[in-house]
Amino acid sequence: MSQTVHITAVVTVAAEHAAAAEQAFAACVVSSRKEEACRQYVISRDMEKAGRFVANEIWASAAGFEAHLASPHFKVLGEVLAKCGAQAEIMKVHPLDEAADAA
Repeated sequence: MSQTVHITAVVTVAAEHAAAAEQAFAACVVSSRKEEACRQYVISRDMEKAGRFVANEIWASAAGFEAHLASPHFKVLGEVLAKCGAQAEIMKVHPLDEAADAA
């Protein structure tokens, strides 16, 4: 069984805060991708609803994911999103293709 951690998150801010959130996400992407445990870190902007973003992340381990959450750049992102009144749904997911490969 894989020890990787897969995260999918949907983050929504009011449309008037979309530009600030996007800038904060962009800065966090650059630093997050440099983390040793980072396997994938993609933040996408919803093309149909201003202020909605989707994060898809893969971390090599639970410890690597926890280190990411404690990183200075992630904390800055959290502060900006809090100021923007962000709502977030964060899911730890298990890709079905990995389950099929393990069977």
